[in-house]
Amino acid sequence: MWAVGLAGAWMSLAAILPAPPIAAQIKDMQEDANAARYDAMLGTPGGLTPGPQSNLFATAPGLEQQARRSTFTINGLVPLFFNSNADALPTGGTNSAEFSPLVNASWSTPVFDLPLRFTAGARAEVDRFTQVPASDFDKIGLSARLQHIDPNNDQAYSPYVSYAPRWDFDPFYRSRFATRQDINAGVNKTFNYDADFRRVAFSGNTIAETRWSFGVTAAIQRRFREPTPGSWAAFFVPSATYVISPQWNISAGVDLERRAFDSVNGFSQEDWLIEPIVTLEFVAPAEWFGSARTATMVGRPALNFQAAYENIWSNAPGASFQAWHFGAALKLGWRF
Repeated sequence: MWAVGLAGAWMSLAAILPAPPIAAQIKDMQEDANAARYDAMLGTPGGLTPGPQSNLFATAPGLEQQARRSTFTINGLVPLFFNSNADALPTGGTNSAEFSPLVNASWSTPVFDLPLRFTAGARAEVDRFTQVPASDFDKIGLSARLQHIDPNNDQAYSPYVSYAPRWDFDPFYRSRFATRQDINAGVNKTFNYDADFRRVAFSGNTIAETRWSFGVTAAIQRRFREPTPGSWAAFFVPSATYVISPQWNISAGVDLERRAFDSVNGFSQEDWLIEPIVTLEFVAPAEWFGSARTATMVGRPALNFQAAYENIWSNAPGASFQAWHFGAALKLGWRF
């Protein structure tokens, strides 16, 4: 009788709540996980294909280094993935191929003679699912990041603040259906080791000597969104990388996130995300293109092979789900 009564009370509560989980709240966590997977590919440790100096993972090359001058970086990713739960259902989700190409442009510059670096970025992405077209949508995002840099030690604590608005659209950018604005404050910290697993001596640029890198990002975030509700989030993101050879490298990271949404009619949704990500990268040798100059002109092409497990738990009925992601992506990068 007690179990029956508890079940009845739960069903009654679910009936009167404001239809949790609403699509926007599910999409927030799903998109955070998606962004982490792309940052993992853009932040691989090889250093041959340049990436933006703004990343979730502390081990991304150059993230804690001062820019010697103003630089522009353009990146392209052309990924094709298997998604085991493209419709984000608690059970019985649909397997689907996912095609989500993106273009990212960023600009980094030192701030006068101060130990600060400013990075601005713009990103356009489309998401397409062969078996779940209802999940298709497009997005445009901007970002501005101000980061403290120790010019003599790229392994120092490196705090930052950033602002990142994003606009979501129906497929082919027909009409906007959501806007979100993220304000972040966080810190990066890395520990770099050479091929003999000895700590690399502190300097302003240790990429050449580093074979192993271990790092962590910790951050808090306030998200304003339309449609509501907004939310607060806390991130803890450990990561590790290993440069196997000039052509091969491997990286791993875990995106740990807790997001608490603003109360709606007395109910506050709280979500947890854990997403381990492993990325193996192969950078095409310059000889394949005739010379290093030609390889640079075509964007130092690289192939990323990635596996990730997305696990989201929520106190809102029907919002918890899991998904596997396996696939590969062509990555290109130019720096001017």
